[in-house]
Amino acid sequence: MKNKFFDRRKFLKGMAVTGATLGVAAIVKPAMAKDGEIVNENLYRETEHFKKYYKSLRD
Repeated sequence: MKNKFFDRRKFLKGMAVTGATLGVAAIVKPAMAKDGEIVNENLYRETEHFKKYYKSLRD
């Protein structure tokens, strides 16, 4: 009887670890770029609004 309890506990712990690992993998995988995909690194655009703000800082 004791072996069945131990095996059941080990199985449930393994399932919990597997579920957590799959959950993390599901979150991390979409954030990665595919092979050969060009990522737009130019996220910063200097608009007129920013130019005015920067100018106000220098004055």
